Amino acid sequence: MRLATFSLAALLCGAAPASLACGYDGMAMDLALAHPASLEVSLAIHRAYQDKLMAPPLPLPGAFGMRRALKAMDRLAAMLPADGERFSLLLVEPGLWTRFEKRDGHWQPTPHTTGPAEGEDVVIVGEGALLAMLGGKLSTRQALEHGLLHVEGGTQQAGLWQSVDLSHGTRQ
Repeated sequence: MRLATFSLAALLCGAAPASLACGYDGMAMDLALAHPASLEVSLAIHRAYQDKLMAPPLPLPGAFGMRRALKAMDRLAAMLPADGERFSLLLVEPGLWTRFEKRDGHWQPTPHTTGPAEGEDVVIVGEGALLAMLGGKLSTRQALEHGLLHVEGGTQQAGLWQSVDLSHGTRQ
């Protein structure tokens, strides 16, 4: 009984959860609350679909969409150069935050995080843009120029995203 009372009190007092639900969990996403730049990236993605710069990904419900996103995050982690700093990435459509950290010299994504830690670099991208970059249909440079990829943080993080070619895991 005490545990239930404590859990209810923590929920009512706004205690931060260890992880957040996202659109893949059936939760509605408020772009303005996810990150101040997420609405701008979302609008750029919509324009890119209309202009046929990239194709929208096939809509997948729940666990199927989550599986595709996790596979994309794993591919991204495998292609990032080893000289980057820890960062959090937001996939805007589902509102999925994922932290990328190096462990044993390799990038490891941790999905469903609560967002970036204070002072942590931030990357905001749409799932369609990420898939297009990983598939070689869109360069990171194009994504940055069209507002499909938003990077906040140190100059090293910005340089990383301007120079990496995700379709081949190499620098441009």
